[in-house]
Amino acid sequence: MFSIVNFLILGFQLFNPSVKLSSGKDLSLVGSGPPVIFSSGLFNTMPRFLYNDLVNKLKHNVTIVTITDFSPLSKSDINDIANTLNVNQVSYISHSSFKPEVLESDKINKAILIDPICLPQVNVGTFSQIDVDHVNIDVKFPVMIFKAEKLYKGLKTLPEWQDPEINGIVYSEVVENVGHPDLLDDVWADVAKSLGFWETAQGEKMDFKDWKFIKNNNVKDIRKNYRDYVAEKSLDFINNHCNILVVSEIVNDDDDKKYMDELESENIEFE
Repeated sequence: MFSIVNFLILGFQLFNPSVKLSSGKDLSLVGSGPPVIFSSGLFNTMPRFLYNDLVNKLKHNVTIVTITDFSPLSKSDINDIANTLNVNQVSYISHSSFKPEVLESDKINKAILIDPICLPQVNVGTFSQIDVDHVNIDVKFPVMIFKAEKLYKGLKTLPEWQDPEINGIVYSEVVENVGHPDLLDDVWADVAKSLGFWETAQGEKMDFKDWKFIKNNNVKDIRKNYRDYVAEKSLDFINNHCNILVVSEIVNDDDDKKYMDELESENIEFE
């Protein structure tokens, strides 16, 4: 049976221009402005239409670039995209799980990671001892990280060994009262909520005497404000139109010092 998902995928392909990568994968472009690769959840295997509201907020200032075959995004894909689009660099936005190797690409100039999740490193010492550590990633470009509070504090939190350590010029922020699925459009966020894997946004609790039934209890407003906030700050970060942005940095070598000097010239301040 032709499902609603098939219909949405077909519509997505019909109304967005696409180009073919050298690997044979199809690339979709939507919006106008500098190219920004968008990697959806589960290593880019989730359909982009789950994020339509966020993409619509971004596409007026940047071109959102996605691979449409729902395969995991790799470092070679990043390089292939840049070469196919004939551009020296691209920016990168991801939600949820991604391959650490992606951030090794020298084609990326800035990255925005929303609830970044990586598979852990497994170290086998002896037959009786297996250590599971979170991934450490060294980056050579500025990175902005948004963390949904309920993914890291609550009843159903992300295991520490799935939370990667990003080393370099990094700005990280926890967004209060939202959960991992709340970046999705409302329909899909509600589906994720019903599955019960992650906690999601909750409306404000009312006093006993003032209580009255409200079906959604402003959850949709909370999600909309969350997506608006992420989109606005992401665009400022990508296009350097932000005010003073304070970032935490780790200087490892002369290359990091060079990036610090470049950012300071763009009105970005360091702690």
